[in-house]
Amino acid sequence: MEKVWPYHGSSTTAGAIHPIQYLDWYIPRLQQMRKYNLSYSGLQYVWDFEKYLAQSLSDVGYHHIPSFSNSEQMVADRYGVKAENVVITQGATQALNIALLASIDTLDDEKNIVAVELPAYAPVVQTPLLLNCDTIPVQRRPPVDGIGPWRINKDEWLGVLQKSKVLMITPQLNPCGWDYESSDRKWIIDTCKNMGITIISDEVYIDSMKGSDDYKPFHLEGEHCISVNSLTKIYGLGPLRFGWIIANEEITLNARRVFLTLSGMMASPTIRLASAVFPHLDLAIEKIKHYREINLPVLRKMLARQNIAWNEPPYGVFGAFKLPNEFDSIAFVDGPCADNSVLAIPGSMFSEELSGWLRIAWSIEPKLFSEAILNLEKALISIQ
Repeated sequence: MEKVWPYHGSSTTAGAIHPIQYLDWYIPRLQQMRKYNLSYSGLQYVWDFEKYLAQSLSDVGYHHIPSFSNSEQMVADRYGVKAENVVITQGATQALNIALLASIDTLDDEKNIVAVELPAYAPVVQTPLLLNCDTIPVQRRPPVDGIGPWRINKDEWLGVLQKSKVLMITPQLNPCGWDYESSDRKWIIDTCKNMGITIISDEVYIDSMKGSDDYKPFHLEGEHCISVNSLTKIYGLGPLRFGWIIANEEITLNARRVFLTLSGMMASPTIRLASAVFPHLDLAIEKIKHYREINLPVLRKMLARQNIAWNEPPYGVFGAFKLPNEFDSIAFVDGPCADNSVLAIPGSMFSEELSGWLRIAWSIEPKLFSEAILNLEKALISIQ
């Protein structure tokens, strides 16, 4: 089995920076340009920038200082916080780095231990290693009866948290798409508060829940909680590299200083384009709802025909299921899927324990999605 899951353990030293192994596997598969791409982790949406800009696209590269948009206030207004609680970054991955730098006590003589939730996007797990922190994994696992949110073992988590100063989590979990079960969420928030642990919450998926009673960003849960988000996943604007941190003012002050040290200023095109679409972001959320209504019934029927159990998340653009006969997911994607020009994501990209799981997204145009599911079904039939 090819190893593509995140590395965790002792901090990185100059001669041993660990690779982001899933990219070594994934990028060559993207370059194959398979016809049916079910591997997306975000919405596929074409924004009409000419419609929303008060200028032509050829003007966006001009220096933005004379007409500088207050990006922090723009984010603050959308999320109901003060601009002082917001720091703009070049995407969510940089925001995770900056949030961690702003949270750890580098003057402390003791080693900084970071608890990191698995399954996870590899940079969430491996960022602390670059900052001289050791990591210890805490697991969220599939429900015993196969239905509903993935769950935590509180005794396991408590043992790790007792050694840790920071907890890094992804509430709407990749690859299953499920948010926390309510009592697990409350336990995590209360336990970390009582133990003086900072929570850094990677929330690039939860805006698919915006407008529902279930939508609860972690920055609302206390001074010890940091929310990280971006325009990449739910809003289909990855090329802009526009992200943000929402936290208490002490952390955002440090985070802003870190950003200025690392990056200086945000790029003019990014600021202008983000400012143009920000008032219209709910269009993307409506598109996600539309894709769920049209595409998910097609997926459900196919999995039912193949007698494959399906634990459908109530929000978002992707979910995961176990392959028949415990078939290895990398072998499946590189074999039967490739034979049918389908690209999907092996669960082992997020955790070694998920080597028999497959993640697929329904974030593409419905006609193409229906064709993709028929070809995925051919691949599944071949391993039954």
